[in-house]
Amino acid sequence: MIQIHGLALDAADGTLLMEEVALSVPKGGRHLLTGSSGSGKSRLLRVVAGTERPARGRVAVAGRDLWPGDGALAHMGRLSLGLAFATGGLLSNLSLRDNIALPMRMRGVPAQDWQDRAEGALRRLGLQAVAGLRPHAVSAAARKLVNLARVLALDPDVILLDDPLEGLDAADHSAALEVIHGWVSEGKTLLAAQEEPGALAELATGRLDLNAHLVPRETP
Repeated sequence: MIQIHGLALDAADGTLLMEEVALSVPKGGRHLLTGSSGSGKSRLLRVVAGTERPARGRVAVAGRDLWPGDGALAHMGRLSLGLAFATGGLLSNLSLRDNIALPMRMRGVPAQDWQDRAEGALRRLGLQAVAGLRPHAVSAAARKLVNLARVLALDPDVILLDDPLEGLDAADHSAALEVIHGWVSEGKTLLAAQEEPGALAELATGRLDLNAHLVPRETP
């Protein structure tokens, strides 16, 4: 379902950050990306989502080649994939409800259907009271839950999660983990990035430690 071969990413200064990353996640597989802060976990998720170009390497999702190529642009509307960002990822001029609905509307989901699915996702994650607010008016934890709710409503086959439980209080942590357990039960293909495995360790069928692929930095 997710295939990565010989992947490399550049650091911000143009030097090589990581190299020779390889990963194979079968349909229904659940893999963790772990590594220290700055090891490229979030960026690798964006590469798999088709929104960031790697320095080199091949990436395919559900049999569709993203890289080399034009990433997600080459497969608009045909790639059943959702990414829940750790931070950001929401349009500031839209309400939380409309942010959740947007990907479904872009895919041509009928109005009554996307409305019902958006409301269901808001309810599952306890966001109904703030659904009409814009992202800047709610907490970072609420924005993280909105990212999860957007993926939940979209219901894709492949789900990418960037640090989905970090910074949540006990109640929100429980609600988010329940959603993730639901995806596991449904046989979704999951790729989650976390600094440490944490609560997702028991759900994982595999793990890739990106620290092992970091290129040593020269010291002055």
